[in-house]
Amino acid sequence: MKVGIIGGGSIGLLLAAYLGKCVDITVYTRTEEQAGELAEKGIRLVTHKEDFFTKVKARKEFGDLNRQDFIFVAVKQYHLDDLVPIVREIASDIPLCFLQNGMGHLEWLPSLPNKTIFLATVEHGAKREDSRTVAHNGIGKINIGLYRGDSSSFQTLFGCKHPNFPFQFHHDYEGMLVEKLMANALINPLTVIFQEKNGALVENPYYFQLFRLLFEEIYEIFPDDDKEKTFQKVVNICQNTKDNTSSMLKDIQGGRKTEIEAILGYALRSASQKGLNPKTLQTVYLMVKGIEQERS
Repeated sequence: MKVGIIGGGSIGLLLAAYLGKCVDITVYTRTEEQAGELAEKGIRLVTHKEDFFTKVKARKEFGDLNRQDFIFVAVKQYHLDDLVPIVREIASDIPLCFLQNGMGHLEWLPSLPNKTIFLATVEHGAKREDSRTVAHNGIGKINIGLYRGDSSSFQTLFGCKHPNFPFQFHHDYEGMLVEKLMANALINPLTVIFQEKNGALVENPYYFQLFRLLFEEIYEIFPDDDKEKTFQKVVNICQNTKDNTSSMLKDIQGGRKTEIEAILGYALRSASQKGLNPKTLQTVYLMVKGIEQERS
């Protein structure tokens, strides 16, 4: 099986390192330099217990995408706009899987010609150390949901089993995405505003009050059957990753654009469609946008 991975960031390299042990991987990168490093030396994956290398193909050009049997799109949400024309040229019978934070991409997925599209959320902790090295800092799982089409095309990849890299299939892709959005919408923006690690949001009583206020508004936009259970899940994530720096705070610290539009921007657009006016959510969104502009 030939699998293409668009994106040479932490998640793209993590996918390629594990899946490359049982399928033919091609990583599509933004730069010739990274493609050359990956093609020549492979991917180095580092965990607390092991250190291994995976040989992959890599290139900057997208000319051979239609030779792949399955394609993962593992770029930041804000890079998707540039990729849309390229993705639309992919043959309609090649399944796609999108791995992004937020839900902004749901707004343009209907325009794609591909018959089979999967959506995924990532629970692993990963950090790209250099152009070919990825540190797997937190073992979780990849959740996969079928947006449309035939789910059987994913079965071969489910056979690529590694104890540190499990997949879990979900029949309700929207519920899967909302669960991840809830955590991203609470943790990422507030850690940016307070310039704190995840744990501070539940350890500091004043931060926690705002955490709860923001949850109440987001839950009103995306309700489910068990409000307190949903809230406790996000609290648990904060506690279990208390020493972690959120991805959005890392982007701010690195002077990069954040995924705030795909996370809180999407939530605000959904609120407007439902006739809701979430003031706390609007305030947090504007604060992050202001910080992003000052740091970029």
